[in-house]
This record gives sequence, C-alpha cells and structure tokens, in this order.
Amino acid sequence: MKKNIRIFIIAGEKSGDELGGALIHELKKVSNNVEFLGIGGNKMIDQGLNSIINIKLLSIMGITEVLLKIPKVLKLLKLTEKEILKFKPDILITIDSPGFNLRLQNKLQYIEMKRVHYVAPSVWAWKSYRAKKMSKYLDLLLVLFPFEKKFFSKEGLSTVFVGHPIAYDNHYVNNEFYNEKSLNNKNILKIALLPGSRLSEIKKLFPIFINTAKMLSKRNRAIKFYVVTLKEYKNLILEMFQGSELNYYVTDSMEEKYNIYTKVDFALCASGTVTMELAKALTPMLVVYKLNYLTWFIVKLMVKVKTATILNLVLEKNIIPELFQQEVNPNNIFNVLNNYLSNKELINEQLSNIKIAINKIQNNENPSIMSANNIINLLK
Repeated sequence: MKKNIRIFIIAGEKSGDELGGALIHELKKVSNNVEFLGIGGNKMIDQGLNSIINIKLLSIMGITEVLLKIPKVLKLLKLTEKEILKFKPDILITIDSPGFNLRLQNKLQYIEMKRVHYVAPSVWAWKSYRAKKMSKYLDLLLVLFPFEKKFFSKEGLSTVFVGHPIAYDNHYVNNEFYNEKSLNNKNILKIALLPGSRLSEIKKLFPIFINTAKMLSKRNRAIKFYVVTLKEYKNLILEMFQGSELNYYVTDSMEEKYNIYTKVDFALCASGTVTMELAKALTPMLVVYKLNYLTWFIVKLMVKVKTATILNLVLEKNIIPELFQQEVNPNNIFNVLNNYLSNKELINEQLSNIKIAINKIQNNENPSIMSANNIINLLK
C-alpha cells in the first residue's frame, strides 16, 4: 500500500456531512498519512477536510428544483472535476447526493483512481437502471440497509452492507448534554415539531405544523412543543412562532436533540434522516412529505414503492404513519396525532416494530470503521 494516500471526498448534505466526518475520523486511524480534499460541512472540516466550496451549494431537493439549477450544477461539476485533476487522488469517495455525486463519478471514469460511493441511491424505489450503470464505474458501494445489497450485487458491483451509524449512537441512552428542564415534567404533553433541514421544507411545512400545534393546544392546555433546527434557521422558526401563544422551546444545538428526541411523547417530522434518529430514541412519530406539485407529479409516475419512510421498507410493512402532499394539512395531522396520543396500544405497536427495525440495520461493527477498512483495502 502507498505510504501517502490522497482522498477526495464529497458530501452534499447535512446527513452526508455526519457520515463523512465519522468516516474521515476512522480513515485517519487506519492510515497515518492521509490527505483529504473535497466538499463537506463542519463535521468533515473539523476532521481535517479542506473543503473547496460551501456544502450548501450542493443541497438541492426535488426534481424540478434540480432542473431549475442545472447551470449551477454543471458549473460545480466542472469546478470539482478541475480540482480532482489537480489533486490526483488515490480514491474518490462520494457520499449520498446521487444527482451530483454519481454524475461526477461517471464523468471521471477516464481518471486512474479507485471510486467509492457511500449510501446507495434508492434504486428499489425508482431508476432501477442506475444499479447496472453504477457497476461500470464504481469499485465499491457501501450501503446502510440490508435489503439494498441484492440490487447492486446482482449487477456485479462490489457492495458491502455496513449498517446505519445512527443505530450505534449511544448518546440516546447516556449523555451529559444540556437537558431542557421542561423535558422532565411528567405533567405536560411534549411534542417535537421537526420540519426538516432545508429552507424550502421549513417554509412549506412549519406554518402547517404551527396551525396543528394550535389545535392540539386547544385540546390539551398542558402541552409544549420542541424544535431542533440548524443555526441559520433558528430566527426564522422563532419568527414563525410569534403571536401563536404556544408554549415552545427552540434549539439549534445538535447535542440537545438527543434528550429532546428521547423525552418527547411524540414527534411530527419531515421525511429524512430524522426518522432514523427518532427510531433510535424510541419515539413514536408521524412523517409528512410535501414537494412542489411538478416534482410530486413526476415522483408519482416513477416511484415503485408506497412509502417514503425507510424503516417501513426495512420492516416490509407500513408501521410508521405518513401523510403526502395535499394530505399534509392541520386537520389530517391533528387527527393522526390525536389518534395516537389517545391510544397507548397504537403507540406500543409502533415502538415494538421500531425496535425490530433498529436491530435489522445493525451489523457486526461500527459502520464508519467497517467502511474505512473496506476503502483502504482497495489500495492493497
């Protein structure tokens, strides 16, 4: 194996940055001389990544949103390709964000280096042809969920199920992070409102969440709402609460999420990584999914599965309730929440299934360690 390893690594979203930070940490343990260049957020930068651009430039959601930003995406692709050519990496690692990352991996087939992608695109839901295409230009695919491996292995792509890092996160059981005092109050009903980590999601969903919260407050006066958001969106969330007369607590501390997710009675959330975090915290949830109309129309035509929640796919049954598009309104959300909050059996059924799902997404060792070892083995 070469003494100095150059790794170009890219994550395009907050969840990818989390994975990337943990992966860089383990790669540095496996090999002393590793140099990292790429695109990432605070977690990856804290681990020593030199990021060529701000990660937010790659955070694009939905089909039509991507179409509107094609010139910007093409410009970023060109810039990244140029930096990779200059850096001459031994390995190119891309994390999630398949629209950008897999396009880049495919584009750079002519460069002599190993190619790894971490987090499988959802070929089980749509664009199944991607599995065959990926086998032509990737050396290794690292997947988070056990059911994903078969879709890529059958196309001859070396695929390793590493497990999901959230399933190994012990901070939900033990931590010394700040614990908001009201979380220990057994006399109030505690509801988490989690509208997502993108500005577009927050603008679409949070006004609906607030109207639902008002309905819940009329039904139960001893109720408090908890929001975990990114620093850049905290003021917007606080503004949206103004004049609502709701009892609420908003934090932008990612450390506080562990105690909030664990101690609330129920969570209303956007589809995404947060569903995994709530599952690990053993908190019942309702997942909502709202895209712009054109994106939704295209998704409806192309998607092969009837759930947007990955844990439902792991369980092979829709145990976590979901609302889509026009269904995402205060009345519908209120009815689902009220149904759960007044039916302990319904909550217990969801939680017992969530426990099974969390066990299914664990492997023999920590995903970041397993991923780092598999990546370094490519150079042997």
